Amino acid sequence: MSLLEVKNLFLYYATRRGPVKAVDNVSFSLEKGETLALVGESGCGKTSIGISLLRVLPRNVYKYDGSVLFNGTDLMKLNDEQFRREVRWKKIAMVFQGAMNALNPVLKIGFQVAEPLILHEGVEREEAMRRAVDALKSVGLPEITAERYPHELSGGMKQRVVIAMALIMEPELVILDEPTSALDLMTQANIMNLLKKLKWNKNLTYIFVTHDLPLASELADKIAVMYAGKLVELGTA
Repeated sequence: MSLLEVKNLFLYYATRRGPVKAVDNVSFSLEKGETLALVGESGCGKTSIGISLLRVLPRNVYKYDGSVLFNGTDLMKLNDEQFRREVRWKKIAMVFQGAMNALNPVLKIGFQVAEPLILHEGVEREEAMRRAVDALKSVGLPEITAERYPHELSGGMKQRVVIAMALIMEPELVILDEPTSALDLMTQANIMNLLKKLKWNKNLTYIFVTHDLPLASELADKIAVMYAGKLVELGTA
């Protein structure tokens, strides 16, 4: 049985000029430990697939439909509260594009990484902070990072923090939305090496959203090409 099986997924946004077909009847499957790269031009619906799987939808949704089987369970049949409690961040997590925008500028890094443990699992703050420090170390950041604020970190460090945040609940599937887009080549290479290492060590399954075909071929087992909301090509890397 596949870890993830997406069938006939639709996500349309309502606009003044009519609905925008961001994800238009998309189907694919993913085995455990596999990486699928989603490539295509800007605006073709790559990120929309990610947010539709994690169900962090904007307010202007016009149509959201289809079947998303995760370990045999149809996630589309769960209500919002069940999905929040049982799936989001526990089974499926996402590294959002633009690490600076994903971090709260007035909260220390350690608390931001620990927050899902406190909110979702009721872990005591002290224990959650200890696990957050371990998560930061696992992505190659020193312990002191937990006491820093986002503006005190470089771009590459922020990106590592966002990866640690996604992994803190030990999800099986991680959606990576252009995790290296705003970084210089050296930092890009370091982040890619980190993602590979985490994949092998934790047997992670990735959906990797990118514009960069060389990067996609380096990390991915399968590559899906998107155009205008549709999956136009799917094959091995």
